[in-house]
Amino acid sequence: MLADPYDAILIDLDGVLYRWPEPIAGAAGAVAALRDAGKRFAFVTNNSSRTPAQVAERLASVGVEAKPEEVVTSALVTATILAERGTGSAFVIGEEGLLEALTDAGIRVVNASPDEVDAVVVGFDRAADYTKLKDASILVERGAALVASNADPSFPAPEGESWPGAGALLAVIETTTGMRGEVFGKPEAPLFERALASAGGGRPLVVGDRLDTDIAGASRLGWDSALVLTGNARREDVESSPWQPAFVVDDLSGLV
Repeated sequence: MLADPYDAILIDLDGVLYRWPEPIAGAAGAVAALRDAGKRFAFVTNNSSRTPAQVAERLASVGVEAKPEEVVTSALVTATILAERGTGSAFVIGEEGLLEALTDAGIRVVNASPDEVDAVVVGFDRAADYTKLKDASILVERGAALVASNADPSFPAPEGESWPGAGALLAVIETTTGMRGEVFGKPEAPLFERALASAGGGRPLVVGDRLDTDIAGASRLGWDSALVLTGNARREDVESSPWQPAFVVDDLSGLV
């Protein structure tokens, strides 16, 4: 088994386990086989809009067994880091997953535009409008920290469409204010490190379909990675990429 040397499988979701709403053939069986072989899992996503319980439900709907405590989202990492820094209040561009994570971490979420706030936190938000982006920009200009759960420019929508992602919303505020946001999701280290801890440590294998997030993040940490060709990347993309996976497999079953 290709995955034999590894203790923890840190696995991306969209493009690896499903292309929403359809499951990817063989993915659920591969996860089950890896579990039977004693591998521990962290299901890792940059999408900050859903709670771990909601992610686990979505995975169950495509036949993948996952417990909420095995799910690590960029929202959880963002909230944890901000709480450790003593952030007391946040103006949020984001959905339920990010709002719940911040609240659970003891950070007061301010819904209206306040005069002063510790941080502006940006995630994927399908309800973001001009007023919200304007208010966020004003708060950053007044001194609020600008942080983002992730900087993905697009969101993989149904039928192969691309919708503006958290990175697109972040770019509006950065362009308006001239400030650069601090990002905690892939390919940055915090999300990967939280995922490995969640999976119980040991030697990790990062599995994903994107060279610029999954494979780049693993490479920066010196971790091995496997690129699956069921999502974003193609085999020919690997040759020109500065981020090289240890393995390239047609689909997740290649690991077993």
